[in-house]
Amino acid sequence: MSFSFLLPLGLVLSVLVLGPILAHMVRRKPKRTRQFGAMLLLQRLQQKIKRRRRIRDWLLLLLRMLVVLMATIAIAQPRIEWVESDPDYGTARAVVVVVDTSMSMDQRAANTGEQTLLSQARERAASLIRDLPPGTLVGLVSVGGQAELLTPELTDDHAWVATQAEALQQGQGSTELVAGIRQARRLLDGEGGMVVVMTDEAGPVAVPGAREEIALLLQQGGTLQPEPIHPETLANLAVLSAQYGDGLEGGTVRVEVVNYGEADTELPFTVELPGGPEITAFVDVPAGESASESVTVPRVAEGGVGIVRLMDPSLKADNGFAFHLPQVGASRVLVVDGDPGPNPVLSEVYFLERALAPWGGSEVMTGGVLPDVTSMAGIRDLDPAVHQVVFLANVSDPAPAAAPLLDFVQQGGSVVISVGNNVTAERYNGALAKMLPSPLRKAVALTNPGEPGVATAIPNTEFGFFAPFSRGGRGSFGNIRWKNLFTLEPFVDGPEVRTIMSLENGMPLLVERKLGQGSVLLFTGTLDMAWGNFPLQAVFMPLIQRLVTELGAQAGGAALREQGQVDQLVTMSIPNSMGDIRVQGPDGPVASNFSGNELSFTPGRVGAYEVQVDGAPPLAWVAVNADPLESDIRTGTPLLQEAMDVDRDRFIRRLDLGFYFWWSVLVLALLQAGLSLFMALRNRMHEKNISEIQTAQDVPNAS
Repeated sequence: MSFSFLLPLGLVLSVLVLGPILAHMVRRKPKRTRQFGAMLLLQRLQQKIKRRRRIRDWLLLLLRMLVVLMATIAIAQPRIEWVESDPDYGTARAVVVVVDTSMSMDQRAANTGEQTLLSQARERAASLIRDLPPGTLVGLVSVGGQAELLTPELTDDHAWVATQAEALQQGQGSTELVAGIRQARRLLDGEGGMVVVMTDEAGPVAVPGAREEIALLLQQGGTLQPEPIHPETLANLAVLSAQYGDGLEGGTVRVEVVNYGEADTELPFTVELPGGPEITAFVDVPAGESASESVTVPRVAEGGVGIVRLMDPSLKADNGFAFHLPQVGASRVLVVDGDPGPNPVLSEVYFLERALAPWGGSEVMTGGVLPDVTSMAGIRDLDPAVHQVVFLANVSDPAPAAAPLLDFVQQGGSVVISVGNNVTAERYNGALAKMLPSPLRKAVALTNPGEPGVATAIPNTEFGFFAPFSRGGRGSFGNIRWKNLFTLEPFVDGPEVRTIMSLENGMPLLVERKLGQGSVLLFTGTLDMAWGNFPLQAVFMPLIQRLVTELGAQAGGAALREQGQVDQLVTMSIPNSMGDIRVQGPDGPVASNFSGNELSFTPGRVGAYEVQVDGAPPLAWVAVNADPLESDIRTGTPLLQEAMDVDRDRFIRRLDLGFYFWWSVLVLALLQAGLSLFMALRNRMHEKNISEIQTAQDVPNAS
């Protein structure tokens, strides 16, 4: 409620209130007075009467001043204004209820214990709808992440709409109030009605951004009725950022937390790294400020998307924050080149090196695979704490590497042995007898010169190496053809030794042996073009990357990293893709659209999203977070105030007081006139009494 004046300049006339004061104070007195005889007694009597008159004169003065003051105020035309806060829903032709289901509505509601703001909004919306008079049309819209029209058109089925309101679910999206009021306005179709909005009015932009839609609603004959729902106390902590950086051990993750509440707060938080490791720490954040805390990452950690989780009970929906973490202590693969060749193209490992690191590699690389290509002499650089996989490619004499490789495998490492023209069965069977899945026999020619070679059999996708090819791409293995291959001594597949790949004629191509905590894979062909066309086939790079991933290293294909926001479209370019593209989210597969080289999908919650392609390791990681403005639970511009700024007359009730002030002027004028008459009569009585006293005194003096 407010008090205002239509003509403020009229108040200037209030200076006239000085008139009665000046008139009251002006007195004519004789310049000279002479005291004699009995007049001294009369003077005392007059002073007593004067004191009495002054007391009564002050009341008269006050009335005269009030007359002038009330007249001045009446000229200024005062009025009282107040907001109409008790709408009559029964008079509305149609009512559309807009319920905020955004992340901030997960706050605890005032005086309701553990009940959230959304829970309270659902109950109030359902109750309002059920209490509407029969025949009133009703609609329902939710505004969380995206505005959703829950009633395709206005309906008089109040029970059904109330049930829809009670079924509203908490989201993690932003407050799409603009789109929500637009949907409600379209439901009313310009024929008038009431839009009831139940929201927490949180954040600096949601309500002000809806001004244009509010104006359109009012112009089309509708009215807006805000029903704000606020928490009992402001209390919320949120993660502003989480950033990985170099440092001790494997580096650090610096977490910045902001406190939107009214009290200083100390809370624990957990940094969940890809693969499962968790690091717990505490952060102390003053009210209305932010603070940072760092946690140390282990020396070796998988790359991907990590999650920071706050232990904040006030707004649980924003307790998670996703961030990118590169491969810590990059997955290094030691590649022993047994046939370097006169130039890199003719090297035994030319194709292997590019399959491992398709975008190149360097010493500063922090993710993917960093291949260390070396000769046999470099086997001394093998470090189980650094390398996850060793490729032994067409090495003529493996004896110097036998002992280090055996220890490496038993400690959990993996060795991939490929053969070629430099390999002899005698040397390998002697030096690597404890490691080979089966003893070597000899290299044999599979075809005559000019023939295409023997095709590779379609692999069994039950093996982890080929799982990505289960939805497509398996047929490409039939294009791999071999002209030469190394034969093996007969063996029986079992728990320790198994055939993973073979030719169509049954000859083993890739055989695995479990040894200690690691494994040894024997590839009976070459990794260059000497014995077959394997390096030129589309499955070569994804299979190599999948191979090293299954053996403990991170493939370079997961290097693409993107950011996303809940309920907002994520779009990225996937060049040179093959096979089926799909997106895996925290809760399982996510609907996506892939057209040309563009992939798009809409994430529904905070977390890590993995873009997968058939026949390859993760192609991209997307760290998805909620709108940071939703974490700011401080009340912004009230919705009612925004509507009043658009059309004040729609929401203000007024009472003009000028009429009443003029009546007060009349009443006060009559009162002061009556008082003045009364005082005049009283003064005459006093004067008569004084005259009689003087006469009585004069008679004795005369005698």
